[in-house]
Amino acid sequence: MYHRLRKFNLLFAIAATFVFIVSCGDSDSSATTSTGTSTEAAVEKDTLKIGVILPLSGELVQFGTSTLEGIKARVKEINDEGSMKISIITEDNKGRKQDSITAYKKLTSLDAVDAVIGPITSTNALGVVREASKVQIPTMSPTATNDKVAPSSPFMFRTCFNDSFQGFILGTHAAKTLKIAKAAVITDMASDYSKGLSKSFIKAFENAGGKIVAQESYQKGDTEFGAQLGNIRKSDAELVFVPGYPPEVPLILRQASSINLDVRFCGADGWDNADVLQKSGDAILGSFIVGAFSAEDQRPAVQNFIKLMGNVGTFEALGYDSVSLITEAAKQQGADPAGIANALRTGIQNFEGVTGSITVKSNGDAIKSGVIMDIYKEGNEYLKKYVATVSP
Repeated sequence: MYHRLRKFNLLFAIAATFVFIVSCGDSDSSATTSTGTSTEAAVEKDTLKIGVILPLSGELVQFGTSTLEGIKARVKEINDEGSMKISIITEDNKGRKQDSITAYKKLTSLDAVDAVIGPITSTNALGVVREASKVQIPTMSPTATNDKVAPSSPFMFRTCFNDSFQGFILGTHAAKTLKIAKAAVITDMASDYSKGLSKSFIKAFENAGGKIVAQESYQKGDTEFGAQLGNIRKSDAELVFVPGYPPEVPLILRQASSINLDVRFCGADGWDNADVLQKSGDAILGSFIVGAFSAEDQRPAVQNFIKLMGNVGTFEALGYDSVSLITEAAKQQGADPAGIANALRTGIQNFEGVTGSITVKSNGDAIKSGVIMDIYKEGNEYLKKYVATVSP
């Protein structure tokens, strides 16, 4: 009954959209270059309704607004191309799990969206898994890397790589390329993202011949990290891995600098944002991170994106690619929840996005490369320098 009602609602929405277009006229559009390629003919012009769940207030607002910028840019491009009409309905989850669930229920019932983009953090994405399975709406998280997110439901997908791959890149690079023998880890125990990344980094670093000499922890909201940093000093660690978000990451780096802790730091994709890069001061210099893409990549898809968006990072790029993947699925098997979900599970192979070639596995995971970048300073700005691309 649920699917019959959704089908009726979709047909009604199509009819209403057609009447509106006829009465008001098409909007202006301009030709743009698509970063994705399709082997199927474009679907007939229609309205694809996408719900978006992001932290647009609270401590993670910078990540939410960055992701939304990428989403809006790609939606505008597709609408201007004219092959498909997309509308988005955005909900602010404030970075909270319960608000994510509430927003998800609203979007998939009252708003009757065809697909959802978000939430962007692993804890919040895991929070909507049960609802996604219940209502059978394809849900694409741009950046939720915890290994459990996509495989937990046939209707959960991700645009990013997972923690196992991200931790493997960082741990292997540290031990084999940089020849670091001893490392420490500081984990946010309130974050599934942080816990998953710490686990995968430790495994990769030890498998590559390194030794973990200290494992420290904190809770989101902590502001003093002297005890953890003091223990790391005693451990003789050469590298500290901090998988987390602001405001804690900049505080940890600044406090390490204030006590003259002579170690190198590294982080995951959560560092690839102005709130970390520009608010950590010189304490971040010498650090390296893994991200979804580098602006130095000369592929046309990347250079067109940089021309469109300017100096941006992982979150804008993954928001952009999330829209591309959903619309590619709609082109292949129809702009409805069942068609999009089926195409995402079976039809996305070597899709050329801004963040590289993307293949979506049947369990919803994205198979793609990651990029290692060093942090350096130019003038008063902290920037990322491309080091290497690591393929799965």
